[in-house]
Amino acid sequence: MSAVQVVDRGAREIVVFLAGDVSGEPADSMRAAVEEVSRLEGLNALDHVVVDMHQVTELGDVGVAFLRELSDRGRRAGFEVSFAAMSGPAHRAVEAGGWRFAEHSPTLGDTP
Repeated sequence: MSAVQVVDRGAREIVVFLAGDVSGEPADSMRAAVEEVSRLEGLNALDHVVVDMHQVTELGDVGVAFLRELSDRGRRAGFEVSFAAMSGPAHRAVEAGGWRFAEHSPTLGDTP
C-alpha cells in the first residue's frame, strides 16, 4: 500500500509526502499529484517543493518517474524541488535514478 499527499504549508513551500511501497502506485495518482503541485504553484507563486520520503518502504520506476517529472516541472516553472527525510530504500532508488548526494545511501543491511 502506498500514498502520495500534497500539502500546502504556506510560506512559499509545498510538501509532498510519499509513503509505503511507491513502486506499485498507479501512475494516474502520481500525475495527479504533479498537477496539484502545479496548481498550487500557480496560486501561491511557489518557489520550493519538499518531497518527504521517510515512510517509503519501496520506491520503484513509477516513484522515480514521479520525482523526475516533478523536478522537470520545477525547472520549467521556476521552483526548486528538494528531497527530505529519505528512508534507505528511497535513497537507494533515487541514487539509482541518477541523482547524486553528498552522502551515499545506507547499505541494504542498515536500517532505514
